[in-house]
Amino acid sequence: MGTHSLPASSDVISHVLTSFPRVASHEGLTSLSGVWSELVLQDIAAIVRPTGPENKCCSDTQQHPECYEMRDEKFGCRRYWRSVPSLTVHDCQFETREQMNGVSAYLDGSGIYGATDDKLHLLRTYEDGKVNLTACELCDQTDWNTLSLLHRVFLREHNRVAEKLADTNVHWDDAKLFLEARRIVVAQLQHVTLNEYIPAILREAAQVDHELRPLANGFYAGYSSLNKAGTYNAVALAALRALVWMRADKIGDIESHIITSANGIGVAAAPDAAAWSMHDARDHGMPGYIKYLTDCSLSEDVKIENFTDLTRVMRSEYVQLLSTIYANVEDVDLLVGGILETPATGVAVGPTFECLLKKQFVTMRNSDRFWYENDIPPSGLTVTQLVEIRKVSLASILCANTNIWRIQPRVFIRQDQYLNSRITCEQYESLNVAAWTEEPLLPLHMQYSVNMSTEELIERKQLEYNAWLEQRVADPKSAAGTAASFSKANKDALLLANSSIMYELATNEILNGVHGLRRRRRQIFENTDNVLGFPNSNEFSDLLQNVDISSFLNHHHKSTHHEEVECPVDNSPCDPTTPYRTLSGHCNNLRNPNLGKSLTTFARLLPPAYEDGVSKPRITSLTGAPLPNPRIVSTVIHPDISNLHNRYTLMVMQFAQFLDHDLTMTPIHKGFQESIPSCRSCDSPRTVHPECNPFPVPPGDHFYPTVNVSSGSRMCFPSMRSLPGQQHLGPREQVNQNTGFLDASVVYGENSCICNILRGFNGRMNITTNPRRGRDLLPQSATHPECKARSKLCFIGGDSRASEQPALAVMHTMWIREHNRVMEGLRQVNTHWDGEKLFQETRRIISAMLQHITYNEFLPRILGWNAVSLYGLKLLPQGYYKEYSPTCNPSVLNEFAAAAFRIGHSLLRPHLPRMDRNYQNIDPPILLRDGFFNPDMLYQENMIDEMIRGLVTTPMETLDQFITGEVTNHLFEQHGIPHSGVDLIALNVHRARDHGLPSYNHYRALCNLKKATTFDDLSREMAPEVIARMKRIYASVDDIDLFPGGMSERPLQGGLVGPTFACIIAIQFRQSRKCDRFWYETDDPNIRFTEHQLVEVRKTTLSKVMCENMDHQTDMQRAAFDLPSNFLNPRVPCSSMPHMDFSAWRETRHGCQIGGRNVAIGESGFPTPCTSCVCTIEGTQCASLRVTDCNQLLREASREAILRDDVCTAQCGFVLAASESNSRLQQFTMPNGPGFPPHTNNLRSSPMPASFNGFKLPDLSQFIG
Repeated sequence: MGTHSLPASSDVISHVLTSFPRVASHEGLTSLSGVWSELVLQDIAAIVRPTGPENKCCSDTQQHPECYEMRDEKFGCRRYWRSVPSLTVHDCQFETREQMNGVSAYLDGSGIYGATDDKLHLLRTYEDGKVNLTACELCDQTDWNTLSLLHRVFLREHNRVAEKLADTNVHWDDAKLFLEARRIVVAQLQHVTLNEYIPAILREAAQVDHELRPLANGFYAGYSSLNKAGTYNAVALAALRALVWMRADKIGDIESHIITSANGIGVAAAPDAAAWSMHDARDHGMPGYIKYLTDCSLSEDVKIENFTDLTRVMRSEYVQLLSTIYANVEDVDLLVGGILETPATGVAVGPTFECLLKKQFVTMRNSDRFWYENDIPPSGLTVTQLVEIRKVSLASILCANTNIWRIQPRVFIRQDQYLNSRITCEQYESLNVAAWTEEPLLPLHMQYSVNMSTEELIERKQLEYNAWLEQRVADPKSAAGTAASFSKANKDALLLANSSIMYELATNEILNGVHGLRRRRRQIFENTDNVLGFPNSNEFSDLLQNVDISSFLNHHHKSTHHEEVECPVDNSPCDPTTPYRTLSGHCNNLRNPNLGKSLTTFARLLPPAYEDGVSKPRITSLTGAPLPNPRIVSTVIHPDISNLHNRYTLMVMQFAQFLDHDLTMTPIHKGFQESIPSCRSCDSPRTVHPECNPFPVPPGDHFYPTVNVSSGSRMCFPSMRSLPGQQHLGPREQVNQNTGFLDASVVYGENSCICNILRGFNGRMNITTNPRRGRDLLPQSATHPECKARSKLCFIGGDSRASEQPALAVMHTMWIREHNRVMEGLRQVNTHWDGEKLFQETRRIISAMLQHITYNEFLPRILGWNAVSLYGLKLLPQGYYKEYSPTCNPSVLNEFAAAAFRIGHSLLRPHLPRMDRNYQNIDPPILLRDGFFNPDMLYQENMIDEMIRGLVTTPMETLDQFITGEVTNHLFEQHGIPHSGVDLIALNVHRARDHGLPSYNHYRALCNLKKATTFDDLSREMAPEVIARMKRIYASVDDIDLFPGGMSERPLQGGLVGPTFACIIAIQFRQSRKCDRFWYETDDPNIRFTEHQLVEVRKTTLSKVMCENMDHQTDMQRAAFDLPSNFLNPRVPCSSMPHMDFSAWRETRHGCQIGGRNVAIGESGFPTPCTSCVCTIEGTQCASLRVTDCNQLLREASREAILRDDVCTAQCGFVLAASESNSRLQQFTMPNGPGFPPHTNNLRSSPMPASFNGFKLPDLSQFIG
């Protein structure tokens, strides 16, 4: 500290040795503890040092900037090249100089096997999974190099384990044997360190810290991907290094180290190494000892202000020694201070080193995904394998691989005559590799499985063809046909499903066929419960997902039918500089361009729960009884009871559906020639299509008959299973036809083929001219087979469901109009932009507006502010969002799509109201059942305006378990055909089982609610009458389906949903923001909006979007989701709502006008004395200046110019008032009138941030937001 120089490292060590030349042997530890310390140190830390020219260090004339020589009294100048620097590991940015680690920070055996592929390659024999001990660079036995002997021991252990594995698994090849043997050896290395070494070094400190305490059974739950891995400089260069010097000198065999006592903590054993370690620490910028001492102190008031204060942690003679070496107490090096501390009782080191070692060992354990105790597929060990690893001790390893025949159980502790006396090796348990026995998936068996699967697929296709020939197909305008059109698969989804079905059939054959794994006597994986407490049906998934059967599959399965021309797959190279998304979501994530892309599978919060573990929907209760019929769940749990909301409008329902269609589209199977298989017959899975999944009308239903009166057959609800999309062996995963991003794909489509149909010329979207002279309507299509309109015309949009019901078509119309309105605004400020630029920039703005409305207006009402804040969903009032993560998965959650975001079904009312310009009801309202795929009424004059007013004025139904009979009894019902509709809520329950969603109780546990053991445990979240209804139909609380369970919870304070659905929805939208590289608030310089543009986007409200695009602008409340209120939410003229200023997007091509003169791009000027502006390609960016000398300002600028500048008068008004009589100032004039000279003067310090003009200064960016 201060300006004086530090004493040379070697001089410090010399003074310590002179004063205290010898340190007593340690009373409890063996010398082997020092050797093991070196083994651990080499495994997690290695300094990378360049090789510099010898004449460029210690030279007075040619000193290299990377030379940091050591100078001392004895040797003079000693060459030292600084450690190689590296970027900060977790964000790849340069902040301060950080040193590169030459090995991984994980305890992964890199010190034994090598830290590079090249070294590993040299070590392998490529025969039987073994290693070549003669090729081991670190195994060369030199005098007193016991560490080389330890390396040799573990490589012998590798070969011993590989031999036993080969005997047990004769079908394993060299690579499998090597990798599995290496995994076992690394697990043993970790276990010895955790179970023997750390307790020996830290003793009681390790026992009281649960993060360091070894587990006797079960798995370790402390790992998190959020825990940052890394080796601490202070540990590598001081704390752990000091433990290395505990090994005894001049001992060349392992057994002697086990017998001999360790040195006490000190530098006597390696003074030169200690000096270089101190020099390394200074090179690495490590703070002094006092900083670590205070940071590690458990007492907050510990202050070390002088040398005397150190007597708290070390002997007074050591304190006296330090005061003679160092000028200030802050100068004391960590290595010296830590070594001189008095160790706590039962601990080998002092409190500071103890603290640092604990931090390092905890980090080493909780940040390692491959830590041996973790239960993380596919790298985790099974329970049986973990039991075998826990049998291992260093004593047993040494017994198996050396000539030692007798050894104490705890080899790091000195032997005694009692519990740690030496015993013979036969008494130690050894590793039994039988736990790694794996029965082979022979190529012949795989080929047989694929052949059987191919035959079954052919049978399925034949069944589809026969059903089409016999016309067992549904009318597209029927209830089943309409429901199918709501989940219509495109060509690409069907092609994807073809291969998925093959993988699924092969999985079933491999597991359940005649030669299947489940028929074999010995299973590969144990069928134990996982940590969440439900049966683990994926016992074979680790194995199967790593089995490649692609070579056995016939890939010539694409249809050659002329109509089946699929949209080209977007696999183009990614351009990280473009600010525009791809339509398919490709390249959003630059590391994995397919993440979140359309036509990829949903993500999951919990593993799937299928009846057979592969694909069959769950039908059996936990008790073994059948699960309740979905229709019974609907009628008992979700009766039709109206309960209007007292605050929110039907617009909440309609926006929720629109938003859902942007994020999710779960397609279902089709039949031959694009037909819709008729799945209403109860035997349709056998007679029509294998993916038909009907369920019967239960006896005594209050609305539907149990028997079809015309045919006499059993009455069933039609249902077709969702398309699979997995491209590997294992459980079925459903495909999302939309992108996983909130990207306005509902407006523009999820691929370029759809967008090209919707796009017009010059940046516009295609429209239909309104026949009633109103504003534009959506594009029309005359080829919609499910269209029920008399005109035979239905509307099309970015999502295929645009005409599903009139209010949804109105919402689509609003956003198409908004696109064209925004595009015209951009065209006016940038007349030089072409149609492509106008379209892409408009699309970018529209997606930003949709994101802003969703997070600013919609989610707070759904979740309440508490959940919004806790899950990081609160938008920034200014500045940029900096939390984007390329490592998170943006794919939509299956639980969100198939259950949690179906909440809008509870908000529905049987009618869609209409209102005139005075907000008076217009009769008749639109009956929901009359509007399905029938948009003809939208051609009527003022109809869209009337429906908008109805949506923003009419209360929605309260979000609860009650659902209108319009969708439980009449969904998609055909006119004149009673009971032809379907039950939407029963379909929700059925769909969740189809998707393999676990039961509601498991998501309670996931979302930190108490997992219920009885129905009464639900009483905090559900009303007693709801629980009573649950008991009537469910045999066990673990059987409750996710949708009825989540819908029945009491809502969160300030929100609409209960805690479980709030958890799922909040996780989804957290991912939608955090995982989206193109999120509208992003700070990515290639993508971001300017501050000014963000200010304009943040003005967006749903009310303003509606107002701007209605045929006739009148009054509307500012919050469209809230009912109008004279006080809280009054109706105001649309013109009074904030509007977007498109000048924020004006491109500057020929400079800017600043202070009455033209300033080139990149240059600055002063329009007024106290304002500085910079001309950028995005326009003029200005900021206020801080005036440090008002009198100087008065001498340089005219009084009139200063008075016109409020920034000046706010800072120098008092000087202006005192200078009215000063004629000298009155004579001062500016050459450009109100302007200011373009030169920079010394009065102005760094500009102050001014949020009103959107200018963000680089040096203050860390404080923004």
